[in-house]
Amino acid sequence: MKRIALVMISLAYISASAQDNYSVAKESSSFAYSIFQQMAVEKGENENIFFSPYSITMAMGMTYAGANNATKQEMATVLHFPIDDSNLHKQLGDSQKSILFSGSKGVQISIANQLWADKKYKFSCKYLRGVKKAYGAPVKLLDFREKPEEQRLAINNWVEKQTQSRIKNLLPGGSITDLTAMVLTNAIYFKGQWDEKFLTENTNTATFFPSKKEKMECSMMNRRGKYNLAKGEGFSMIEIPYAGKDFSMLVILPDEDSAIQKFENSLSVEKIASLSTHYEEVEVNLSLPRFKFETQFELKPTFTAMGMPLAFSNLADFTRMSSKPDLKIDEVYHKAFVEVSEEGTEAAAATAVVIVRKSMPAYFEFNVNRPFLFLIRHNSSGIILFMGRVTKPTF
Repeated sequence: MKRIALVMISLAYISASAQDNYSVAKESSSFAYSIFQQMAVEKGENENIFFSPYSITMAMGMTYAGANNATKQEMATVLHFPIDDSNLHKQLGDSQKSILFSGSKGVQISIANQLWADKKYKFSCKYLRGVKKAYGAPVKLLDFREKPEEQRLAINNWVEKQTQSRIKNLLPGGSITDLTAMVLTNAIYFKGQWDEKFLTENTNTATFFPSKKEKMECSMMNRRGKYNLAKGEGFSMIEIPYAGKDFSMLVILPDEDSAIQKFENSLSVEKIASLSTHYEEVEVNLSLPRFKFETQFELKPTFTAMGMPLAFSNLADFTRMSSKPDLKIDEVYHKAFVEVSEEGTEAAAATAVVIVRKSMPAYFEFNVNRPFLFLIRHNSSGIILFMGRVTKPTF
């Protein structure tokens, strides 16, 4: 017994140490780079990519709080969450508070979480209380079974309001049905003025080279000033601070003879962190294109390819969310918007995790299209009157 007690104490210490060593900043950044790499593969070389890994992390964190067993293990690996999540959700909630408290004059930022639950489905009170406490995510009961389209519009309206009308129609038509049990949403909005603005009169038309064989014209902003600059192997990185310097844009530029895809494949937390420690404040002639675009993703195939298929299948286990083993993720929707101009940057994103009840097929397929055996029997006695096998159904 004494030996067992010592083992239990050791395991408890290891678990606590793992929690203490978990870093939201480091692990969420690792997740950001890994999901970006998967998106780059899916989008190909020629499409713009923009998303909020933080929004996805927060929405999936609320979902992870309800996952169990093998489903939880897969989610932990892909999302870079600790398997012992007893302190994770508080840490994610604290990170949100820290970001919100960092706002300064010239920077506007807001983050909001919300749970939308089917009023006829019984969720674990412990789960709902825990998510509300950690993430500041209130629960709103909706009638998904009778009025799914009405509830879809209500959720989209909430997202639009939280993102200053930048993210519209996050949930597309048909995404909410009478099988929907819960939708978990996160919305984030950022508007920051540059610490030192670009003058509009210095913006000119310049050539941009999407590849060695392509070129296009763009509006190029220009400014001369002191910036933190670092040089790595095959690329350079500049830090462009926003007002108050609590937030910055990092621009990573591969050398002219280096393909961006090669750099994308080698992205890592360690690589960027190492570079950040080698900044030099130097006088820079900075030329940065103006740009504005929005993107949208349905992340089920992305997460599946990254090693998280169980959560979307009928084998999903969300029994910490409900005692019933009948829930799975139907889809993870993500939309993002960005505009970079002489004034600064406006960006918004929203994520919705749609949880549904597992549906059983209304009928089974029984297609007799291969050799088969058959019997003719007397049912009350069980006597087999005839028996045969058909390998060639001639007629």
